[in-house]
Amino acid sequence: MDGWQAEIGGGRVRDRIDRHTFWSLICSGLLALTLATSFYVKTGGGSEASQPAPYDLLLILTMAFTFAVGLRFPRDLRQPAILWALLLLGYAFSGIGALYIERVTDFLLVSTYLVLSMLFFASLVVANPKRNLAIIWWAYTAAAVFAAALGCAAYFGLVPNAESFLKFSRVRSTFNDPNVFGPFLVGPTLFLIHRLSTSSQRRDLLLVPLVGILFLGMLLSFSRGAWGNLIVAGGIFLVLTWMTASSAKQIARLTLAVSLFGVLAACVVAWALSSDAVSELFEQRFSLTQSYDVSEDGGRFAVQEKAIETILEKPFGIGPSQWSKIVGIDPHNVFLNVFLAGGWLSGIAYVVLVITTIFLGLRSCLAPLPFQGLQIVAVATFVAHMGEAFIVDIDNWRHVYLLMGLVWGGIAYARIQSPEVGSSGGRSVRSTQVDGFAA
Repeated sequence: MDGWQAEIGGGRVRDRIDRHTFWSLICSGLLALTLATSFYVKTGGGSEASQPAPYDLLLILTMAFTFAVGLRFPRDLRQPAILWALLLLGYAFSGIGALYIERVTDFLLVSTYLVLSMLFFASLVVANPKRNLAIIWWAYTAAAVFAAALGCAAYFGLVPNAESFLKFSRVRSTFNDPNVFGPFLVGPTLFLIHRLSTSSQRRDLLLVPLVGILFLGMLLSFSRGAWGNLIVAGGIFLVLTWMTASSAKQIARLTLAVSLFGVLAACVVAWALSSDAVSELFEQRFSLTQSYDVSEDGGRFAVQEKAIETILEKPFGIGPSQWSKIVGIDPHNVFLNVFLAGGWLSGIAYVVLVITTIFLGLRSCLAPLPFQGLQIVAVATFVAHMGEAFIVDIDNWRHVYLLMGLVWGGIAYARIQSPEVGSSGGRSVRSTQVDGFAA
């Protein structure tokens, strides 16, 4: 009798494991599919922020389903959650007296969705970093390579209706703007370089042409922000990787991978500049300032100066999505946008969030995480994007919230696994329960 009961118990355990594996595979499949569609955010008419893309609909479905079958929100993510809540509170309060109140609701819904997506990706990292980070980065990279290949093919007239993938002779691919398309490729580029610098498998040399495609896509976007983004992110990636290298062999492999990328980039640039059209546009875009930057009446810098004056005069803000409607042009600075939309409450919360994310993110890169290299890639790319935030509006770029989520996932995981935290039985059990979702 005892043996029969034990057998039944074992069967129940196996049954639970089978069900767990089934739901885990469904969640992983949805996650991979969602990120694989992240290359398409082109919307027809209206604001990009208020027009859902297939990625948005799939992500909402994936978030709802994944939390329903067992994913939990880690307590170690309370800090960014509180700061985001303060930012949204500022938006809601300032929107009460907005001139164009009909624009406020859409803005708040989109902002809330993007914040939830950031917290979702962070929770996935904490739950099972090994599995979920692999899915996220490979699916994101696949989407980036597809978008870059399509954009490059369109630039050289190799696909039907090629003009729909260009804007002012610049590649925008499946995005609304080249200035979004270019930075979207930065993270996957660093991911592939990281992969090449750590892999000993010859088949990974097949990734080299993919790096070339991504770099060519960034080049043909003629986005100064994307070029600077790649340079800054690459520099941070190199410094952090060299600082955390565990052996001379690892440093040598990284140096070889970077040198290979440098040679590849030089070849791509030389080949692209052999075209007169590319060479002329490259020379025009390579200058630090354009005419629309320094125009006295409607230039970028003049609008930013006016925005600062408004922020000082209206500490409670003018409401979300109002400035461009009133003035006719955005300040092209995310920090100014947040202060304008939600007043000092939202602005200060956002500044604190960004500074905290960067500081703790950099510190987490020095921790002995099992995914330290991927954390460095995420942190380096996020920091570079925050630098670009001073000259471009990135507050509705979907992949920025993905990057922030990956950074905070690494921060939370490092906190849970730290020695002083690990000695607490409660937290250790909680970590195990969260990890169970996608084991």
